[in-house]
Amino acid sequence: MNALLLALGFFLALAGDSLPMGPLYLALRPDFVALLLLYWAITSATELGLGVAWIIGLIQDVVDGGVLGAHAMAAAVMIFILYAGLGKVRNLPPWEQLFFIFILLLAERLVAWSWQIWGGPIAWNLALLLGPLTAALLWPVFVYLLDRIRHRLRSA
Repeated sequence: MNALLLALGFFLALAGDSLPMGPLYLALRPDFVALLLLYWAITSATELGLGVAWIIGLIQDVVDGGVLGAHAMAAAVMIFILYAGLGKVRNLPPWEQLFFIFILLLAERLVAWSWQIWGGPIAWNLALLLGPLTAALLWPVFVYLLDRIRHRLRSA
């Protein structure tokens, strides 16, 4: 059941990440795949390993059409950093996890950008940091909604 829920969640997150929107949405767009990876890694560390994060990132690279391996490497690094401090993060309430989630999403974005440099020049500006900030601010709502869905599916 959890594997099916995980696959459906990542399909919806990939769809949310590839919605065609305007430039303001592109600047503020949270990385839903990274948020979902973090959520599953925090709530059930045994089901989401580095290999699964790598494969999901690779699928995200194919869907986005960017440099192959950028999101895969970034997802693996992000989950590795999370697992290094998982005990501390797991015990915090979601609104206190904001800072750690922001740092992880920022690290994920920087790894992906550094990987994409191999594919050609990328434009750097401070607006590129708004995505991780938006995602971190959405984290408590995201956790609340996913926890409600998981508990409803368990009781059904």
